[in-house]
Amino acid sequence: MTEKFVQTISSVNYNKGVFSLYFVGEDPNKMANGELAVNDQDLQLKQVIHMPATGFMYMVSMVKSMLEDPRMEAELNNLIAAGFLPEPEAPVSATNRR
Repeated sequence: MTEKFVQTISSVNYNKGVFSLYFVGEDPNKMANGELAVNDQDLQLKQVIHMPATGFMYMVSMVKSMLEDPRMEAELNNLIAAGFLPEPEAPVSATNRR
């Protein structure tokens, strides 16, 4: 088995019962020369994972449980306070929609 570091997921597609997850990251050669990605076009496709709908939904339920864990909530709040993550947007209520 090989492990691969990716920075984020660029898209998720669904077709005929299969989810495709596209993972991207910066070019390590450019990073070594001090050039950092400025926008999405500077990112490289690192890995594509294809997964059946059942596996994808199981993964989603695991992530949902993780996000509901008070320890993870505290960690996310620390990242927000440190400026690594943006402040969450206020939810839009049905009465505020136009």
